Amino acid sequence: MTDMTLPLIAKAVNGRLYINGAETDTNEIRIATEAESVVIDSRLCEKNSIFVAIKGEKADGHDFIEKVLDEGALGAICEKLPEGYEKRTKGAYILVEDSLTALRSLAAYYRSRLDVKITGIVGSVGKTSTKELVASVLSVDYETSKTAGNFNNEIGVPLTIFKIRNEHKMAVVEMGISRFGEMNRLGEIVKPDIVVMTNIGPCHLENLKDLDGVLRAKSEVLRHIKKGGLLVVNSDDPKLYSLKELKDDKAKKEDIIEDIDKEALKDINVLCYGSNGDVSYNNIISKGVEGSTFTMKIDNPGLYPEKRENNSMPGKEEPKEDKTEVSVSIKMQGNHQVMNSLAASIVGLVNGMTPEHIIKGIAAAVPVKGRCCPLRTDRFLVVDDSYNANPKSMKAGIDLMAESKGRKILILGDMFELGENEKELHREVGEYAAGKDIDVLICVGELSRNMYDGFIGKSCKTDGHNDTGKDDCKTADDMKSAGNNGKTLYFETKEELLSNLEKLGLKDGDTIFIKASHGMGFAEVVDRLVELGTKYRFVKGREKMKIDDIMELLSQTHWACKRSRETVEKAIENSLCFGIVDEEGRQIAFGRTVTDYATMFYVSDVVVDKDHQKCGLGGRFVEFIKSAEELKDLWGFLGTTKAKGFYSKFGFEPKDDFFMAMPKTNVKGIFNV
Repeated sequence: MTDMTLPLIAKAVNGRLYINGAETDTNEIRIATEAESVVIDSRLCEKNSIFVAIKGEKADGHDFIEKVLDEGALGAICEKLPEGYEKRTKGAYILVEDSLTALRSLAAYYRSRLDVKITGIVGSVGKTSTKELVASVLSVDYETSKTAGNFNNEIGVPLTIFKIRNEHKMAVVEMGISRFGEMNRLGEIVKPDIVVMTNIGPCHLENLKDLDGVLRAKSEVLRHIKKGGLLVVNSDDPKLYSLKELKDDKAKKEDIIEDIDKEALKDINVLCYGSNGDVSYNNIISKGVEGSTFTMKIDNPGLYPEKRENNSMPGKEEPKEDKTEVSVSIKMQGNHQVMNSLAASIVGLVNGMTPEHIIKGIAAAVPVKGRCCPLRTDRFLVVDDSYNANPKSMKAGIDLMAESKGRKILILGDMFELGENEKELHREVGEYAAGKDIDVLICVGELSRNMYDGFIGKSCKTDGHNDTGKDDCKTADDMKSAGNNGKTLYFETKEELLSNLEKLGLKDGDTIFIKASHGMGFAEVVDRLVELGTKYRFVKGREKMKIDDIMELLSQTHWACKRSRETVEKAIENSLCFGIVDEEGRQIAFGRTVTDYATMFYVSDVVVDKDHQKCGLGGRFVEFIKSAEELKDLWGFLGTTKAKGFYSKFGFEPKDDFFMAMPKTNVKGIFNV
């Protein structure tokens, strides 16, 4: 990491540096060793890491300072010195008033040392999908870093910045907020060259009050865009388009939102994407959960690098001539991904990319777990959109399902932080679903009772009771009819839903969409549905499979004669049993000894979809592989002596007799028992 020595870090966070148990003058000491990473999780500490000790809800990072320093961390940023600190001869302490503030200050300092162009992603919904699309496009031509997972808040954004290295030419940083002032603090850290604003919707209204408040809060980023930089806005969003009009002095007085930094707009360029943007679209063909295709129109020739001097950011719109149209294919689900793709296209164009490379990047982008991610099981398709929810994204999900094939089932839960109109906003979602081609709507949670009532009331075929005369519907036989011949059920809690999942009458070929606010914990619902839909369970934990079930499975494999009940029981006792199942459900490899099990336990959680298109490899390796071929190649590699160095990274030194060749066959997945 550039310019990240202990004295420089201490200065950046306004901290007091302690080395060898004594406070040290940062102006006098010379230390050449630079930090190699900055972390807040002691388990992620490596040699020469900087550990920032933060007190959380479940653990206090200060309790792990001595451990990480003993294991090779370069230093720890902390609010209090550990007992016996004066005896410390290995590692250093940087004492600060507030660790969270220090984390942000250090990230801002490190950002200032980086020669990288950053695109910030801001908006009420669609940030993560847009981030993935922008990063996928840029990575075609540039080494690109991006926000991992949901690291988009005042802790996640600094950690994202710390992941950027000198080899990266581009970075894409997702910036999420829920209160006034947060975007200002994130902007001070990120200092983006480009900001993409996706939309303004009814999110976090408990704090931001109304849509004008949402716009004001997110527009705090404007003052942090580098001079001469670029703001990219959705022209189909009236609130966002008002920023374009404000920039061009075309805004009507009554449309001007107070507290928008008009001076900041003067120093940056503004481009639009959408039906009337610098980049637009037509001929959308939706394939439901399979994605969509459309024609992208580059209406502003000034976006082409050869039309600009020194590849600078484009300025005002040029005459709309020499339009270019290209066909685009998106794997991500929903028509709203067309808009996100247009945003990614503008970012690619202003960075000198050709349309051909841009559409290649768009086609390569895949959904993220919890964000409209399709999970194919042997029985049905589960669409995991469980990470978060608000009325706008709920309606987009309903639209997606209405265009999907098979029987369409929605499991929707409470949306949080909607303010005083939360009940009405839930009811509106139910009414919206009633007007769409949805077969079953299942509502879960206290607030979602209003969604359920809205669905029933919109176009009710009964007098409020089902045919059995019951008010509470818990099974397929109890469902109430409403909407476009749709059915609906209601559960007060997630736990009540989970206990009734097998009674819902789910059928082979169903498409099941799951969405709720993160606090509802609907990831557990997704996991249970995947289990229900999978004939061969890829699970871990001895509770999931009984020994008799395991022996029955093994009896169907060519390993059966070599696998004694005693050996399997021993493996289960150590929770280290593993196997690989082919597409017919036959086991094709099994560890020979408990030592084998111990090694292969590191690579738990491998899942390949039914069509062998996507494979996720989790556990200790934390990798992602794109095809069944790559999965087979990986297992072949892990079964050879060439993998010795790979295993050693995880503290395992296998002997030569450990290795075995993995069969080259159609791998369907890994199961753990």
